[in-house]
Amino acid sequence: MDRAANPISPEGQLSGRRPSHRLLIPIEANETFRRSINFAIDLARQSDALEACLLHIVEPVRSWEILRLKTEEDANAQAISRSELFLEAAASHLRTAGIPCKTYFRETEPIFGILDLAEQLDCTGIVVPKPDWLANITNRFARSLKNAQRSIPVIVVRADGSIAP
Repeated sequence: MDRAANPISPEGQLSGRRPSHRLLIPIEANETFRRSINFAIDLARQSDALEACLLHIVEPVRSWEILRLKTEEDANAQAISRSELFLEAAASHLRTAGIPCKTYFRETEPIFGILDLAEQLDCTGIVVPKPDWLANITNRFARSLKNAQRSIPVIVVRADGSIAP
């Protein structure tokens, strides 16, 4: 079930005027999201207007092992609850820096879910962390997102804050 781009919380309302940058920042359940957040904060220092859209995305629960123990509604409620924690942790850094942000949760296939939401929100960029070398062996998420990108650029941020090619 693909949920519409439902904001989890109304905090940090996005302004009515068009910002110089509106970034979609997918948030994962690990600390690498800080790279993307720090990139947005650094960009905000150089730009007159920046808004951030934080997204936590999960794939729909299809595993019979999970569904035999939980209803689909229970699994969804748990995913939303966990998403709120991750998104709030990321949003607090942006709010402290004075950057307006809004949070979103989607239950869908990650790559196209991210691209679709970025287009719906009229984002100027999608910011993702470059995986560390070990994670890069098994996780090709950033590369897949760049390969599938449409009209919105995908910005891959290294651990030192620089942009990866």
